[in-house]
Amino acid sequence: MNPMRDRLKAGKTVVGTAGSVFEDNMVMLADSGLDFILFDTQHSPVEPKEYKRSFDAIKGKPITPIMRVSANRAELICYALDLGARGIIVPMVNTKEEATAMVRACQYSPLGDRSNAGVRGEWGDFGDSNYREYLDT
Repeated sequence: MNPMRDRLKAGKTVVGTAGSVFEDNMVMLADSGLDFILFDTQHSPVEPKEYKRSFDAIKGKPITPIMRVSANRAELICYALDLGARGIIVPMVNTKEEATAMVRACQYSPLGDRSNAGVRGEWGDFGDSNYREYLDT
C-alpha cells in the first residue's frame, strides 16, 4: 500500500519527483519506476482539490503520492490524506506541540484526531491490503 515506506524500512534509497496537475503525466511517472511523487500545495497556486484527478490517475500504481500542505492545520492534513496521499509534509513545525498536533491529525482514534467520513466508492482499491489495514496506517 505504501511502497516507499517499505523501501525505507528495508534501508533502501528512494527516488522521486515533484508532480503537477496533469494526470496524463502522472500515469507516465507512476510507471517510470520512481518511488514517490510530491504534490506541493505550499509553494503552488494550485488548490489541493485540483490534484484529485492526478491522485486518481496513479491509484493502484506502485508509487507513493506525498503532499506538502500549506500549513499545520488538521483540516488540510485530513483533506490531503482523503485525496490519497500516503505521506504528508508539513511546513514550519517548530515545537513538540506542533509536531504532536500534526501526527494526531494524520491518525484515526484512539491514536489521533483524524475524522473518518465513511467509505467512498473510490476507496475500494486498497491494493494488497484491506480497509482495516488502511485505517491503521
